[in-house]
Amino acid sequence: MSTPGWYPDPSGTPGRFRYWDGRAWTQQTSGHPSGRPPRRLPVIIGALALVVVIGLVVFFVLRQVGAGAQNFTDKQLPSSTVSGWDDSSPTARPTPTEPTPTADPTPSPSGTATARPLTSCPQGDPYARADHPADGRVHGGGLSFPRINGWRDDLQTSGVTWAYDVASQGTTVVPGWATLAVVGEIRRSDGFVELKQAAQSVIQCVASSQWYLTFDSAHDVKSEAATIDGHRAWWIRTDIRVTDREVEGDTVDVIVVDIGRPDSFGLFIGGVAIGNTDLLRILDETTRELKVD
Repeated sequence: MSTPGWYPDPSGTPGRFRYWDGRAWTQQTSGHPSGRPPRRLPVIIGALALVVVIGLVVFFVLRQVGAGAQNFTDKQLPSSTVSGWDDSSPTARPTPTEPTPTADPTPSPSGTATARPLTSCPQGDPYARADHPADGRVHGGGLSFPRINGWRDDLQTSGVTWAYDVASQGTTVVPGWATLAVVGEIRRSDGFVELKQAAQSVIQCVASSQWYLTFDSAHDVKSEAATIDGHRAWWIRTDIRVTDREVEGDTVDVIVVDIGRPDSFGLFIGGVAIGNTDLLRILDETTRELKVD
């Protein structure tokens, strides 16, 4: 062993090394072949330094978060852009208002007595026609009535813009004024969710339609549950009065019928000149003969 260095201790002690100076064994021993322990101190120092750095970062982050939270609570909260809030007063608390629903969000087949009438009329398609039998009756929306002699077919079908599968008959009373009998379909998805609410909504749509451009007033003669051909229904009869016309207005029947379809109701609309007893008799006969297809 001519090269100086650390070699296994010739005494045979396991894990011990002794230094050879090139000529003889010295008294220097070590537990490591290099003669010195691994460089743990720098590693430990580095680890401690990392811990200190992490601690400082956490400290400053928490300090900033706390300062930010304090600053936010010291300032006025951002003004709301929702119309139900009073944005003009920094200290005012919002006064929530109940929204006015246009329909019961979860209608059942029989509807609900708490549903409110629509505030606007939906856009339907009166000319979206289903297949119907040619049996001498006027069919639409699952309802039908006997054809009225002398009356014209589809005189005002296009005017029932909120309905589907519409068929009608009508006749002219005076120039520019007609009497009508209409059947069709109204849909739950359009907001017609229960019988009474649907009938009330249709009355509003009729009164605000092109038929009554000089609308003056409306007065319900009756609004009641009814049975049409064994099916539950709601029947409203209303006198709608107009101005600047040769007639006073119309007596209007709106009948909404639960025909057993989960997504729609059958609809009947009849309108005859107020005070015309002959036309009112025809209207009454027509409603008595109303059938569910």
